[in-house]
Amino acid sequence: MEACLVSAFDRKSWSGALKKIESRIALHKCGKNSNQIFELLKPLGLSRMFVYRTIKRFDELSRVEDRPRSGRPRVARTSAKVKAVRERVRRNPLRKQKIMSRELDISARSMSRLIRDLHMKAYRRATGHLLTPSLKTIRLERSKAFAVAREEVYNKQNDKIFATSSKGAKKVVPRVQRGHHPASVMVWWGVSHKGVTSLHFCEKGVKTGAKVYQESVLEGVVKRLTNTLFNGERWVFQQDSAPAHKAKTTQEWLKTNILDFIAAADWPSGSPDLNPLDYSLWSELENMACKTPHRNLDSLKAALLKAASSIPIDTVRAVIDQWPQRLKACIKAKGGHFE
Repeated sequence: MEACLVSAFDRKSWSGALKKIESRIALHKCGKNSNQIFELLKPLGLSRMFVYRTIKRFDELSRVEDRPRSGRPRVARTSAKVKAVRERVRRNPLRKQKIMSRELDISARSMSRLIRDLHMKAYRRATGHLLTPSLKTIRLERSKAFAVAREEVYNKQNDKIFATSSKGAKKVVPRVQRGHHPASVMVWWGVSHKGVTSLHFCEKGVKTGAKVYQESVLEGVVKRLTNTLFNGERWVFQQDSAPAHKAKTTQEWLKTNILDFIAAADWPSGSPDLNPLDYSLWSELENMACKTPHRNLDSLKAALLKAASSIPIDTVRAVIDQWPQRLKACIKAKGGHFE
């Protein structure tokens, strides 16, 4: 009996599942019970249920092959069609699911299941601003400057792509690049670690040029923040590179009225991924306010005001605290896309 056990268990030429099955049956024939066999074969990574079921099937059928399956055999998700879909996706990850269903004569539901069999999922194509070589250089240099000079202050507080993961989807097909064409600013919002301002809506039909921006936003809202929201404490004003923001008259106004601000010459243009409002809070606001369609502008404004007032300050602070890490990611990507 011991010789039988040694020859069955100590063979070094075992490979794959067949060898594991043979070892269980050999030990069973040698008189070992199911629990003893499981303990002996545990180093092979076999489950207790796997061992018990194999022995039970051998005792009942005198073989270890699976019992004949009941039910209708597969006609759509066959190995040949699985292989065909895998090859089609490999050649063109942007291939439409409906087109593959029609080409292979498979129903939409069966095609969805077949894609799941391949451990794939449909992901939207990543989007991002068009970054020219010169713009990447600017982003890199200015991100380095902010990471060194300002990190301490902040440290205090859709097309579908078939792939196995979202990161894999970005590697398979390049992101959709969009040019930077700033439109008129319709809503202004100020956020900080101390708190947030009320939403400021620009008048309908009024072009938000430098003069309107200075009078309605800077004079009307920003100038008083030193004594209201920040209660006399030091703070830094940051805005993006919209034309009204980087206008010479706007920059002069900021020099005269704001103690500390990030100048237009220092802010990397075309970088919504470095602006807390752009990389998170605007979308958060939009998702909350636009869950249902609005019949008129007043309804939309009311929903936006309600959404802005309901976003927790901890959420705002967490978004702002991401800024130093995003600067580092931009530097690591040498000014290119990093998300």
